[in-house]
Amino acid sequence: MAKKMFRFLFVILLTSIEELPLCFGQTEPIRHCLRCTGTTQTQLDSCIGLVECGDDKECYLNTTTLNDGTWIKTYGCAKRSTCGSSAGPFGKRDPASTSVEYCGKEICNIDIGHFQEPLTTPCGDLSASDCRDPMALKTICSDCETAEYCRKSCGLCHDHSNTWYENVVLFDYDVVHKTCSHSSSVSSAICQSISEQAYNVFGVVHNNYTINAAHTRKDYLILHQTNSYVILRFRTNGEPLTNLQLYACKTTGHGRVDVLLNNNTIQESYNGTFYADLSWQIHKLNVNQYQNVRDYTLVIRKDALQVSYGHYWLSHVRLESVVTHHGHSG
Repeated sequence: MAKKMFRFLFVILLTSIEELPLCFGQTEPIRHCLRCTGTTQTQLDSCIGLVECGDDKECYLNTTTLNDGTWIKTYGCAKRSTCGSSAGPFGKRDPASTSVEYCGKEICNIDIGHFQEPLTTPCGDLSASDCRDPMALKTICSDCETAEYCRKSCGLCHDHSNTWYENVVLFDYDVVHKTCSHSSSVSSAICQSISEQAYNVFGVVHNNYTINAAHTRKDYLILHQTNSYVILRFRTNGEPLTNLQLYACKTTGHGRVDVLLNNNTIQESYNGTFYADLSWQIHKLNVNQYQNVRDYTLVIRKDALQVSYGHYWLSHVRLESVVTHHGHSG
């Protein structure tokens, strides 16, 4: 009886309080990488899955070029298995068809050429004689540390323009625990500005109905009725909004939601998440719709067009901007 009463009170708390208090989490949210397998050119726009990538790993892009000139790409996160550029004679590579590239920043494998920071010094060989000796070069390039001695000859040089880009996490907000983290390059004011309103949602903590032993990777809100919704309001410093990420899932094929930002439809009748498996997915935003805008309202609600059964689970909301940098060619 006590457990039922606690569950009832927890539901009332989530569904009746419009402006919820905010606690602050750590800065530097964990890095994400694009994650898709066997993506062809015609499937590229449907590659929206993301994976969390720890400090000991990097984002990667594996490209296999077929005989007809088409390619297949695989995106993910792993420990580096090659030294750098795919142009070198080392690493796990088929010189005729396959290349692997790595990068260590937020979703940089979505387009490594644009999101990889160039070298600040010219790329060359420290010893022209050693690095031109085919026998010596084979040994030097077989190890990532010694390959730095012959960067140019080992194929570690990249062709960069003077401009490169970086995805910056403006905030990563936990809708269950009301905590917020942000990149160190972003002011904490954006987290302080967030307010949340929820209606007709049910909170699940640690996959049961208690709030002890909370585990943020498995905690979520259930949007289970046709009028269920979560609304986030926040204020930026004018940064361009480029990516919206949701850590969510559906419980059936009918766990549909609409996603709107300042009344602009991001997804309508969206059910593209994995079935009963919380996962990160990216939604690219139209930057032109939010020029000179600082105040935002994000609405995630059950599908307004189709009355459906099934639940939509929501755990985290992450918003990103792209910063432009100017550097040197490497």
